[in-house]
Amino acid sequence: MNTFSLKHYRVGIVLFYALAVAALAVAAVYDLQIDIALNDTSSFIANWLADTGEMPGYLLLLAVGGVLAKCLQNKWLKGLFAVGTVGAGVYLGDYVARRLFENNDFRVGYGVIYGVGVALLFLLALHFIPVPERLVKPLILMAVIGLCAYGMSSGIINLMKTVWGRVRFRDLTDGYEAFTAWYVINGDTGAHSFPSGHTGSAGATYFLMFLPFVSEKWQKRRYLCFAAAFLYTSAVAATRLIMGAHYLSDVTVGGTIVFTCVLAGLAVYQKLLPRFAGTDA
Repeated sequence: MNTFSLKHYRVGIVLFYALAVAALAVAAVYDLQIDIALNDTSSFIANWLADTGEMPGYLLLLAVGGVLAKCLQNKWLKGLFAVGTVGAGVYLGDYVARRLFENNDFRVGYGVIYGVGVALLFLLALHFIPVPERLVKPLILMAVIGLCAYGMSSGIINLMKTVWGRVRFRDLTDGYEAFTAWYVINGDTGAHSFPSGHTGSAGATYFLMFLPFVSEKWQKRRYLCFAAAFLYTSAVAATRLIMGAHYLSDVTVGGTIVFTCVLAGLAVYQKLLPRFAGTDA
């Protein structure tokens, strides 16, 4: 019986929220000054992460579709999620094409070819990977909860973007008069700086924290799962400031939303698994 639980992450969770509160406190006073000091749109690393930083969110959708297509027993559902995996691949391909072939007339075609190819290769690889019977239902539950948790975080972030209506640093073309603090709600102004969607998508890496729940090997590496996700998300967040796309508060809240949704997903998984494991998938 796997006795791993959410409490094994308590040190990382406490540190995360302590840092988030501290960052928001600093941002309440120095948000604008930090961006002024860090802004450097010529930075190679910042530009690279601007083009690739959201990849974990797209890969998560691909992984969820593939896992469900692999593990579900019902042929119709397997086929449905196989098609969904291809769709997620096209979504990924469009993202890659928009970054690499932005001004190319064949961008859409490149995206579709790339995305379908990646999805089919992924499904083919999964076909030859054996899944122990004891992991089938946990993986199904994990995939469904992961999809719901990520969808929730994306929905919250996009809703807040519209409600807050905060102007990005790079759009402050006529001076800094249009700048507003993170706690000021401006309404639907058409601006979407707060919170950071890029950071939210990068934060999909926090779903690595599910690994110790299904693998005893990863239980001893649980803080590696947390630390790797935290460092990657923080790196993407930092480059959003450098590119002038977001403020410290934007990336802090974006990362906190997805992290909180992952924790909620882990709590639900932990509660539902004993009951779900006793039913037919």
